[in-house]
Amino acid sequence: MIRKCIGCGIELQSENKDKIGFVQNEKQELCERCFKLKNYGEYQPVNLNNNDFQKIIDTIPANSLVIYVTSLLNLNLDYLYKFKNVLIVLTKKDLLPKSTKDYKIINYIKKNYHNYLDIEVISSIRNYNLDNLFKKIKKYGNRKSIYFVGLTNSGKSTLINKIIKNYADNNKEITTSLYPSTTLNIINIKIGNLKIIDTPGLLGEKSIINSLTSNEIKRITPKKEIKPRNYQLKGETSLLIDKYIRLDTHINDNIAVFLSNNLKIIKVGKDNQKFKNNYKYSVTIQKNQDIVIEDLCFIKFQKEADIEIYSPYQINILKRDNLI
Repeated sequence: MIRKCIGCGIELQSENKDKIGFVQNEKQELCERCFKLKNYGEYQPVNLNNNDFQKIIDTIPANSLVIYVTSLLNLNLDYLYKFKNVLIVLTKKDLLPKSTKDYKIINYIKKNYHNYLDIEVISSIRNYNLDNLFKKIKKYGNRKSIYFVGLTNSGKSTLINKIIKNYADNNKEITTSLYPSTTLNIINIKIGNLKIIDTPGLLGEKSIINSLTSNEIKRITPKKEIKPRNYQLKGETSLLIDKYIRLDTHINDNIAVFLSNNLKIIKVGKDNQKFKNNYKYSVTIQKNQDIVIEDLCFIKFQKEADIEIYSPYQINILKRDNLI
């Protein structure tokens, strides 16, 4: 029988310590990579890529229930239409200001997306709405395989561990981290009569985390409620968001920037050339829209504007209605 790591799903082997899935002896349930990540925070990159993970996602049977997990910080639903029976789970509510209303987020999804069965807004850390979510999983997942799907850093594995802790008879955990490619293959989990299957986190093709070191990923990832930074813009204004992006605007507006409390933002004059020779992105936004720099921040605008964003990294920019 093929043995797989209970943390990442990769096939275990004891022949080559330089290959993924290595264990010192056959009794170990965690591969060495997961053991070091879980106990020492040591992250070891792998040679697998999005094509490898996409092939796994493509094997999901059409009649399965798919739990599509996305972080409220990004709200990336690009892969939603690949699936037939979808329960959308919006995670990390605890990172947004307490004044954020669930109904406003849900109404935005209902207005713009249609290929789903239901929606739930949750916080795994605070057990917020997890009982409601589990009831919906049992309702829609009865006699079906239940696949958890999401982009890297969506909170998918953290959610599964909390479901195991709250509703399962065992205390086994899958490996979680902030870093890409933590889960490497499917992981089968039994909770009562439910058959839950975790899948590898898909990599946003232009997410900034693809270009950052593990320490930088840790730094830009919020760990507690975000304190929005408010700026009154008049005419030509430039904001440097730490060492990651430059935002050039030409409007009179009050904006709010939502990002890790660890990061710095400074205003600079129009003669400052920082990042001007790097990647340039021109964005037109409508009234009351957010700009999302995937896995870094989102910025709330109130007025229409043409904006230039510069960055030394390739980034993915999304637009959505104001959610806060």
